[in-house]
Amino acid sequence: MRLPWHDILLGIRGLRKQPISAVIASFTLALGIGLCTTVWSLLYGVFLRGLPIPEPGRVIMVFRTNPARHIEWNSVPIHDYYDWREQQHSFESMAGFSTGTVNLAGKEGPERYDGAFVTAGVFETLRVKPAVGSTFRVSDDTPGAPLTIVLGYRVWSDRYRKDPSVVGKSVIVNGEAATILGVMPDGFRFPEDQDLWVVRRDNRAELKQRGDGDSYRVFGRLKPGVTVDQAELEFAQIADRLAKAYPKSNGGYTTRFRTFVQDNTGPELRAVFGGMQVATIFVLLIAIANVANLLMARATLRTREAAVRTAIGASRLRVVVPFFAETLVLSLIGAIVGTAIAYVGVTLFDGATASVGKPYYMVFKLDLPVLAFMLGITVLTALIAGLAPAFYVLKTDVNATLKDESRSSGVLGGRLTKALVVAEIALSCALLIGAGLMVRSITNVRNFRFPFNTERIFTARIGLFDSEYPDTASRTRFFRDLDQRLRALPGVTQASLTANLPLSGGKTDIGFPGKVYGEGAEYPEAQTATVGLHYFETFGIPILEGRDFDERDNSGSDPVAIVNRPFVEKYFNGESALGQRFALRAGRDSLGSWITVIGVVPDTRMQGVDAEDRDPVGFYLPLMQRDPHFVSLAVQTVARDPLSITQQVRQAVEGLNANQPIYNVYSMEGVVRRQTWYFYVFGTVFIVFGAAALFMATVGLYGVLAFSVSRRTRELGIRMALGADARDVIRLVLRQGGKQLGFGLGAGLLIAFGLTRVIGVLMFEMSPRDPPVFTLVVLVVALVGLAASFVPARRATGVQPVIALRAE
Repeated sequence: MRLPWHDILLGIRGLRKQPISAVIASFTLALGIGLCTTVWSLLYGVFLRGLPIPEPGRVIMVFRTNPARHIEWNSVPIHDYYDWREQQHSFESMAGFSTGTVNLAGKEGPERYDGAFVTAGVFETLRVKPAVGSTFRVSDDTPGAPLTIVLGYRVWSDRYRKDPSVVGKSVIVNGEAATILGVMPDGFRFPEDQDLWVVRRDNRAELKQRGDGDSYRVFGRLKPGVTVDQAELEFAQIADRLAKAYPKSNGGYTTRFRTFVQDNTGPELRAVFGGMQVATIFVLLIAIANVANLLMARATLRTREAAVRTAIGASRLRVVVPFFAETLVLSLIGAIVGTAIAYVGVTLFDGATASVGKPYYMVFKLDLPVLAFMLGITVLTALIAGLAPAFYVLKTDVNATLKDESRSSGVLGGRLTKALVVAEIALSCALLIGAGLMVRSITNVRNFRFPFNTERIFTARIGLFDSEYPDTASRTRFFRDLDQRLRALPGVTQASLTANLPLSGGKTDIGFPGKVYGEGAEYPEAQTATVGLHYFETFGIPILEGRDFDERDNSGSDPVAIVNRPFVEKYFNGESALGQRFALRAGRDSLGSWITVIGVVPDTRMQGVDAEDRDPVGFYLPLMQRDPHFVSLAVQTVARDPLSITQQVRQAVEGLNANQPIYNVYSMEGVVRRQTWYFYVFGTVFIVFGAAALFMATVGLYGVLAFSVSRRTRELGIRMALGADARDVIRLVLRQGGKQLGFGLGAGLLIAFGLTRVIGVLMFEMSPRDPPVFTLVVLVVALVGLAASFVPARRATGVQPVIALRAE
């Protein structure tokens, strides 16, 4: 619809006559537009922006899948990768990678980085050129080739001070000599947040059988004109050929495709952002309803003006243009303020997620696509908000209005405003319930007493490589010496080397004596963690029954385990677990060696803090019977700040190996915070939504009732002249507001039940149907609504009947 400039100027002039209502309407729109734009920026950064490479939509990831074994997205064994690459015709090129930490050593000292182990064609497939030097050559991943490495820009800048002569330099990578080939551009950190890339050489000739060795995450760049469906069909045919040729390793396996972004955004993340999107739409709708109600109030006052215009020849369409002009002015002001709100919101969210390992391509900013979205919703908001008053004016009887001005506040307008207020209350109630659940969840996280000690414990990570520690004996010797050095440090009261810190580990299949487990059988499951000596003492976890691990539990002794109390209750019927046996699943239909239970500990929340996995059943295995290459250091100290001993721990490690760094240095309290950050961040977002919704609904209800009372001055005056007292008038107005509250709360509860199903993943130690939260929100909304109704009702009682009767 074309809006003449003079209509916009008239709209500005009209709004200036009621500055307070115009400011409130603009601010509510600013909240709606700003919060909606904030979430759109986050959605765009997570799901739509994609990899910062040429034609990212043509880069497709390929996985193995086995529906019969419930395997959906499996990494690709090295044999399959090379067979796929040689037999396929759909991709221009293919590459594979895996992620891990990389120990980089040289005269600059040892340091640990997040890295990727890649095949030679990874950068060519991505079509990303180096900033300095070159990338991997075709021959770099062939068997026996010299090791090569490509640095990330940040490593080049921080470690080598952007020295271009670093190209060709020899360094030590994971204990092996390697040559630096080049440096990637600033900001490039494929696949997630990597600092450098090490070539992964083809070692198929060294493997005993197909299926052994490394696995890759595989991707390729589609050829022009080839669709994803065509490529999927071709790879299904290749997988079928391999299954027939190698039934033992490939039987039952086929392939599945998805984009890189889809691979990094699971269903939980999509559910959370979906809930945020719904919440912002609610906020925006409440803002629109508020503005529509404001303009409805103005429309009822201007129906006679509209009727006169119509009577002298103006078209109905021309009559309603000023209302759309006013909403456009309000929306543009809201968009300007909303931009500032969105900027603050996006900046805060980006800062909150920057330190927890978000993928490098997830960039949150107000760039052109986001601003274009803001412009679109601004115009859409103006159109939607202007529909209600325009519809009211178009449906008004011109003749009746000209004959009787008192009818200008007709039934239609009253119904529309009441319906809008009911909608505001319903949406606000739903958002407030979501916000209340978030407050309760965050409080639960903050006050939760984990069943292990988190105070004054230093943690770090360390890794050993076969090039320097080629056998179990050398690794065992290093870990034993390091354990002694850590325990001897000044101020250290206890220390443990452990593969898993509390809240980490994983699930595994197990079996019990006397049970038959065949192919396709449902194996029992349990959480598992591998821990070192003094682990339970370091974290203050008591041994309830039996004994702790000690020097007897080594690679030459019978396998043993310590189980938790839920394990005993579930699998041993609560009877004594000591001497009981179980085994780990070793293959498709086989079990490993029998493991004897030697101790029982309490439930230590082995399942972590993930709301999706609430099963605490678990067991611990001794470190020295598992021969790990990577372990965590847990050092209990008397220092108030456990990180104050970082340098002492680093020196203790370097005293055993000068090229061995420590990394992932955190206090145990910091480890817990990194596991629970999303409760705080996403919970705070929903709390903001709820607060904004409550404010707007309160303003909307008050505005509608205040206007309604002002239009009923004559009626109220007659009632008071006939004997009605102040309480009767207040009761009359409160009854009107109460009906709207009742309908709104009822609808809001129904909406809330749907919303909480979506955001249930953010609930910690509580149900998304938490009765206290639902009850409290209903009471708060009811009290606020009644207060908003009482103010205009009380004001109406102050009008003298004689003055009221003369009002019209």
